[in-house]
Amino acid sequence: MNIFKKDSFILGGVLASIAPAIVYSILSALVKVLSEKYTQGIPLITEHNIILVSVFLNMLIFTTYIHKAPYDKTGRGVMLITFIYTGIYFIWRFQQFMD
Repeated sequence: MNIFKKDSFILGGVLASIAPAIVYSILSALVKVLSEKYTQGIPLITEHNIILVSVFLNMLIFTTYIHKAPYDKTGRGVMLITFIYTGIYFIWRFQQFMD
């Protein structure tokens, strides 16, 4: 896994973009299956909470890269994408409240 040992702003952006999408897909499928099994289709966790957990994963990735001395560019890439995702989330939630 030498690709994760590069100090690249692009690598940080790619990691921060892909990881939440994967976690969101897994959590959504898991919640759907468990909801069907245990609550007759009533969601156990709302969609916006799944999104928050998915974006929070980026903070774990960010912490991992920012604490390692030669990987500060990768950490900055993760931080930028996390801020963008968080901004999009807040805009989306604000629009839901306005409807």
